Amino acid sequence: MKIKYKVTLSILTLLLTIAFGYYFASPKAIIENLSSNKYDEFIISLPTSRISFSPINAHSSNTILYSRQGGPGIGTYSLVANNSEIIGSDFSYAEGNEFGRVLRFTIKSDGQLSVGE
Repeated sequence: MKIKYKVTLSILTLLLTIAFGYYFASPKAIIENLSSNKYDEFIISLPTSRISFSPINAHSSNTILYSRQGGPGIGTYSLVANNSEIIGSDFSYAEGNEFGRVLRFTIKSDGQLSVGE
């Protein structure tokens, strides 16, 4: 009985280690809304991927893991409310190590959007 318990515990520990490792190693995009406004959608287009957050609730934060891009390029983002784009721009998606990369987009309390990595 003790051996069965140890094997089960070892398998669960291994699965948790893999899951946490995947989460921290994968590139991710985070949208944080510090405003009291709700938005329909936030779209990020990367060199080889498209990410969509929908809806963006007031005072919320959402995270999506995405696939590695394999190279540099231009990314774009678009914030949509009432079925029309209210903020949109592009940003440089720099070449480099994507291990644990975090793209952070913040909607400030005044409605302005900041982009960081």
